Amino acid sequence: MEARDELFFRLLRFALGTEENCPKMHLNEWREMFQIAKKQAITGFIGSALKNIGGDVLIEKDAKSKDSFTDLIMDWMGEVVKIARRNQKVNNDVIDEFLKLESKGLQCCLLKGQGNALMYPNYDSRTSGDIDVWVRFKDTVNTDGNIRKIIKMAKNVQPNSKASYHHIDIPDINGTPVEAHYRPQFLFSYWHNKHLQDYFIKHADEQFNNKVKFGDTEIAVPTPKFNIVFQLSHIYNHLFHEGIGLRQIIDYYYQLNASPHPSPEERETKSLRKDYARLLNKVGLYHITRAIMWILVNLFGMPSEWLIVEPDEKRGRFVVNEILQGGNFGKSDKRYHFSNTAFGKNLQRLQRDCRLLSYFLSEALSEPIFRFWHAWWRYKHN
Repeated sequence: MEARDELFFRLLRFALGTEENCPKMHLNEWREMFQIAKKQAITGFIGSALKNIGGDVLIEKDAKSKDSFTDLIMDWMGEVVKIARRNQKVNNDVIDEFLKLESKGLQCCLLKGQGNALMYPNYDSRTSGDIDVWVRFKDTVNTDGNIRKIIKMAKNVQPNSKASYHHIDIPDINGTPVEAHYRPQFLFSYWHNKHLQDYFIKHADEQFNNKVKFGDTEIAVPTPKFNIVFQLSHIYNHLFHEGIGLRQIIDYYYQLNASPHPSPEERETKSLRKDYARLLNKVGLYHITRAIMWILVNLFGMPSEWLIVEPDEKRGRFVVNEILQGGNFGKSDKRYHFSNTAFGKNLQRLQRDCRLLSYFLSEALSEPIFRFWHAWWRYKHN
């Protein structure tokens, strides 16, 4: 990592509360911090921790630098306000969307996004995105037949929607994009994905009935234990597709914060870690989990007591490099220079698979095979 990245992680730890003091930096370094925060879509999260900082965090003492620093912080606070307003709007959109879908006989569970924001100390600080909602017909299992019915229902409303293996786009709600998931997530490896889908189905009832306060109403969100597996699968999938950003890793930090921590006896025997290791091995998420654990302990300052598996430095450093190179969902990644055609995108995916091969062998080998199978699946269902 470069020196500026190490500085940024110090600033991030200050925002998380795992480092007591805000780092002192030169004006140009503060400007770089602002740009990195924007690249990673965590401007609001970092900015909310800077509301009460004084001028002593600026190394330069001349009046011109102080004025420029004040202007920078004012710009940053402006972003914080915009993100908070956007969150309030999207929260209202979530409630409207749930009411609309429930009126059609569907049960809903909010995935990621605004559900993750509920775990933050300041939930308005998280940069909002689309609405991802897991749906099923009331008290049923999403078998292939029921999934076809959900796809048909979506296409009756929006005929040009394209179904993928785990979700279909449905009409925006007040301008906010919405994805209806009949499967929360997936993996490329056939056997790992089979076990993952079995896990989702086995624990579905609990998720659809896990209601939490959301504004003036209640909605269903995944339980912390379920989220530990589901959100790892989300991170892993995006690592192979476009890339992931620090926002998703911060989400996972707060997910672990919200989860029950091991007792002293469990820490001594490592029984909880062994249970998680068995589960994550079965669903193919063990190695990515170890990478995330290394990042959280070594760069986020997470207490080691929160670890669910042993950290892996080699994979952790690789994933951090991917995050820093690509930014939020890989939008800033300059390493791939193929056209925006279907052929170019497929070449890009193959190049990414090759980069990931020595770190995540099973998924990297399975991804091209899955892509061919998925093309057939989409043809059949669309």
